[in-house]
Amino acid sequence: MMIKMILIISALIAGLILGPEISGNKGYILISFDSYTTYETTIINAGFIAIIFYFLLLLAEWVLRRLLSMSALTRGWLGQRKTKKAQKNSLLGMWALFEGNNKQAHKLLSKSAPRTESPALTYIAAAKAAHLQGLYDQRDDHLQLASESQKGAQLSVGLVWVELQLDAKQYENALATLSELALAFPKNKRIACLYLEIYPALNEWKKYIQVLNEQRKVLSYNELEFAALELNAYQHFFKQLASDSAELLKLFWDNKAPRWMRKELNYQKAVLDAYIATDNGKFAEALLIEKLNKQFSIPLLEYLDKVVVVDHYPLILLLEKKLKKVEQKGLVHQALAKLKLKENNVEAAIKHLEVSLETEANVKDCALLAELLEQQDRKQQAAIYYRQGLLLATSTNRAVTKL
Repeated sequence: MMIKMILIISALIAGLILGPEISGNKGYILISFDSYTTYETTIINAGFIAIIFYFLLLLAEWVLRRLLSMSALTRGWLGQRKTKKAQKNSLLGMWALFEGNNKQAHKLLSKSAPRTESPALTYIAAAKAAHLQGLYDQRDDHLQLASESQKGAQLSVGLVWVELQLDAKQYENALATLSELALAFPKNKRIACLYLEIYPALNEWKKYIQVLNEQRKVLSYNELEFAALELNAYQHFFKQLASDSAELLKLFWDNKAPRWMRKELNYQKAVLDAYIATDNGKFAEALLIEKLNKQFSIPLLEYLDKVVVVDHYPLILLLEKKLKKVEQKGLVHQALAKLKLKENNVEAAIKHLEVSLETEANVKDCALLAELLEQQDRKQQAAIYYRQGLLLATSTNRAVTKL
């Protein structure tokens, strides 16, 4: 406080001493820009002008700061307004999508996506709306933006992308997208499941089987589910091989199929079905003879009637030899009857049917035998079997009705 008083008193004394001197000797300043333009003034006036100009500059700086501050506030306000509007449009777009108004949904969602809280989700919804209109290029553009707009969205966006491509039957594109996704996420369950949807559509059953076995733990199927899927896949794969060449299927079955598969009845049937479906009767006959010779399987007898070959003698010879050894002779007689009919040996067919019906009575065989007897003008015997078939059919219907 004492120091401030000393300074103030010193300034007053200096002013009293120097003031009269300065007022008596004001000084002189001449400013010349060229030979015609000059400015003259005293030093004191020039000092006052400089001070005034300085304060004017400070005022201008303050005004500019206020204006810039107002501009930032205005920009912030406008930005918030645009964000709120985008959020509102995003919500309206979602409702439009759920209501089936895909065109309006696409318009609202695509415009509002960049300013929403979750751009990736909004872009995905916009892609869905574009997809439903068949605008696949725009759909892909939205999904690309969705993948780029948020970290961690690559997997989700990629899975949606594949599903939409599958829905549009763009199987090659879906496979390309999924393969790229699988490199980044090799152990993902959904990716494995999508492979199992794509490969059947592309008729790539070998790759389907490969994925099914490699990703078995990831897919978490129980034993029954896995066995059913695997069998179905091999059924298609066998038909695919047989349609290309019966030799290819034979080579696979003989050399590449695992031992357990060759022993499994369902897989034996699958190979026979593939041969029969592709008109490769000789290969089917050879496989039947092989299997019935090694281990006589009754369920395979039904294929004897399905196999189309010129000469049925090898099959007939095999069954006649087995007839003496097997217990279910009725079924063997039934199969022999069908083969004899294919060779137009009606008398032999009748004898085999008569024996088979003693233990394996069924409506179809009763009707067949009755028809053959009638053709032989043995009407009384035919009537007996017609009646027997009628009784069987009636009892069967009663049993079904009770159930």
